Amino acid sequence: MSKWKKYLSVALTLFVAVWIFYFATFHISHPAADFKEGTRYLIVRRGQSLSDIAANLEKMGAISSKSKFIFYSKLLGKTTRMKTGRYAIRPDDSIADIIDIIVRGYATPFNVTIPEGYTMAEIASLLHSTIDMDINGFKKLLSDPDLLDSLGIEAGNLEGYLAPSTYNFFYEEPPRSVVAKMTDNFFSSLPDSFEIKANGLGLTFHEAVTLASMVEAEAMIDSERSIIAAVYLNRLKKRWRLECDPTVIYALGGLDRPLYRKDLKYDSPYNTYRYFGLPPGPISNPGIRSLEAAVSPAKTEYMFFVARGDGSHVFTRSLREHINAKNKIKRQNRSG
Repeated sequence: MSKWKKYLSVALTLFVAVWIFYFATFHISHPAADFKEGTRYLIVRRGQSLSDIAANLEKMGAISSKSKFIFYSKLLGKTTRMKTGRYAIRPDDSIADIIDIIVRGYATPFNVTIPEGYTMAEIASLLHSTIDMDINGFKKLLSDPDLLDSLGIEAGNLEGYLAPSTYNFFYEEPPRSVVAKMTDNFFSSLPDSFEIKANGLGLTFHEAVTLASMVEAEAMIDSERSIIAAVYLNRLKKRWRLECDPTVIYALGGLDRPLYRKDLKYDSPYNTYRYFGLPPGPISNPGIRSLEAAVSPAKTEYMFFVARGDGSHVFTRSLREHINAKNKIKRQNRSG
């Protein structure tokens, strides 16, 4: 055999060996030994380098070698095509699979639960911490006049219209997409004949949502929601101040302490201890049960209620009964 044929044979052997190595390392999964608990999630953040991504994959145990991931990404010219997002990585995913998932942007959404009674500010903070949403863009959009007009909302912002629910939101999902999902859910899940029932009570659509937000802030027991709504409506009919503590808390920007007597003097149209009628708008984003209660109040003559401290309330018709109920609860609390 001539010398050049020997060289060719050796080269061919090396070539085959390299391709065997290629398929073994690129198309066969090689997770770390501790990657045994099923799917794990990788977040690719804006501005991260290929080295950062590879390091995170190695740290989570999805690959056994950071350098191999970098090598193959460069070999395939994918280094600048990694898309931001949250990606599900499984134990049987190879380096080839992982690169393809990230380059194609096959992202996995987060299941984000927006609790009933959250304010716009609380929702913004929650979404920023979970999906790294643009919090400033979100807050700006909430008071966008064009958006409000397109939704037919006669208010200065979307407080009250961001439906509490569990959503599938993607990492860094644009604020406009987030808001669209939440407002669409609000209008599609409204109780039957909501506006007609509201008008029958002498309320506009917006006033009914505002009342529902107050019910949401006060009620912890479902059976009491319609009674609380009735109390506020009864007070409105008699032109009494509503004296709703949560409206004062909202006016003060939220509190992590009990209300003080001086707080009740705070000058804000949301302070229902100072101003008659409903506040200018919702003080939170109510759930369906509170929306239903607002337009389907209980038939009762109750004018007052006071919290027992266990989530329930004592409802009374007269000021004397109300004072007696408050004193009784104070005595019970002191006695343990």
